[in-house]
Amino acid sequence: MIGKDMTKMTLPVSFNEPTSLLQRVAEDLEYADLLDIAADRPDSMERLLYVAAYAASEYASTIGRVAKPFNPLLGETFEYVRPDKGYRFFIEQVSHHPPIGAAWAESTKWDYYGESALKSKFYGKSFDINLLGTWFLRLRPASGGEELYTWKKVTSSVIGIITGNPTVDNYGLMEIKNWTTGEICYLDFKPRGWKASSAYQVSGKVVDRDGTPRWSIGGRWNDKIYARHTPGFEAPVSGQDPESNKTLLVWQCHARPRGIPFNLTPFVITLNALPNGLKEHLPPTDTRLRPDQRAMEEGEYDLAASEKHRVEEKQRAKRRERETNGEEYQPKWFTRAQCPITGEEYWAHNGNYWKCRESHDWSGCEDIF
Repeated sequence: MIGKDMTKMTLPVSFNEPTSLLQRVAEDLEYADLLDIAADRPDSMERLLYVAAYAASEYASTIGRVAKPFNPLLGETFEYVRPDKGYRFFIEQVSHHPPIGAAWAESTKWDYYGESALKSKFYGKSFDINLLGTWFLRLRPASGGEELYTWKKVTSSVIGIITGNPTVDNYGLMEIKNWTTGEICYLDFKPRGWKASSAYQVSGKVVDRDGTPRWSIGGRWNDKIYARHTPGFEAPVSGQDPESNKTLLVWQCHARPRGIPFNLTPFVITLNALPNGLKEHLPPTDTRLRPDQRAMEEGEYDLAASEKHRVEEKQRAKRRERETNGEEYQPKWFTRAQCPITGEEYWAHNGNYWKCRESHDWSGCEDIF
């Protein structure tokens, strides 16, 4: 069966969960402490292990998430600030067709940025989401200097749609590269087989700049990831704890309480919260102020459906107006740039978002809701 591009279809609100694709990108940060740990490790290979575990941990929240997030409107934004964790994040929908969100997260130890660009296809029995953008991590190790890592995400798939028992699977090869040292981690997310025991498996290796394997890494992306020295590269035992040569637990998934609507995680629930005092700081384009998504979260499905139709029509009218006037849409917070190390183009944060937030000046924002 020929796949249909789902990004161009308008689906009823009943297909959605009350989150946005922009918030889905923020979900990557649930395990950002792995990046803090990576920065503190003195050995570059161990840093790569923790960065790779972070890249794999981004899939843990997909379990059971078979409803569709809301497609962001052009110019829609989302910010997530965690002073307790020492980072802040924001993302802007910079293109509607194709749908692209440009994201930027920063902390004292690292910057994490990239684009959420996806193509989704419906094959009758399954629904595949191919994530196209490159993700960049600038790590500032405690030992000094700066390292650049990149990776691309693997394919996410919802299978078992026909049988009425939809399940999320993530599969494909991921290459996490440290451009500064030339070391690479290869991760293989194995497709879910017929047996339950084959589900969620990921395995791989960390190789040095000459391509020699130094660590093996593996586990399940919904549970735990371990690493151990590859035979022949054990750390010298003399004067060290002999346990150091055994398996290292690199990452463990947070508990998933049952009974949360749409199988959201406790972390995801914090993303849409609008506590007192936050609203006055947000731009009028923030997802938390989006009326259809908010109505759905509050269980007002008829209002959510009518508001979804209204904001989408408003977006179409604005697009027609731009076409009539011969205008091209310009993102507000990002510009295209080229990475001097990898040569790839990416969306560079122009630095203005947090300045406007500090001065409470959102006068340049479009009215999209």
